Amino acid sequence: MLKKGTRGKLLVSLALLVISANFIKSTVEVLNSRKRLEDALDKEVSLTFERDTLKKRIEYKKTGEYIEESARNELNMIKPGEKVFVLDEEKPAAGEVASASETRELTPVDDMEDPNWYLWYKLFF
Repeated sequence: MLKKGTRGKLLVSLALLVISANFIKSTVEVLNSRKRLEDALDKEVSLTFERDTLKKRIEYKKTGEYIEESARNELNMIKPGEKVFVLDEEKPAAGEVASASETRELTPVDDMEDPNWYLWYKLFF
C-alpha cells in the first residue's frame, strides 16, 4: 500500500486538480456570459435604432404631406383646379440607345404559322 505521507500528497494533488478544474469552468462561463452581454447590448442598440426609425415613419405618415403624396401616387387624385399633363415618351433617334421602359413594336406574323405544339416538337425531335 501507499505510505502515510504519499497518501496525503495524493489527496492534496487531487484536491488542487478539482479546484483548478472548477476555476477553469467558471472562467469559461464568465467569458461566455460577457459575450452574451455584448450581444444583448448590440441587439438593444439596433432595436432602439429601429424603434426610432419606425416612430419617425409614423409621424411622417400622420402629416398632410404624406396623405397628399399617397393620394396623388396611389389613388391618382388631383387638387381642384389642377391640370394633369400626360407626356408620351419620345422614341430614340437613329443611333441612340432606347431606355428600358420603351417597348418594341411587334411585326405582324403570317397567318399560316405552325401551331405552338408543333414548334416545340420540332425543337426537341
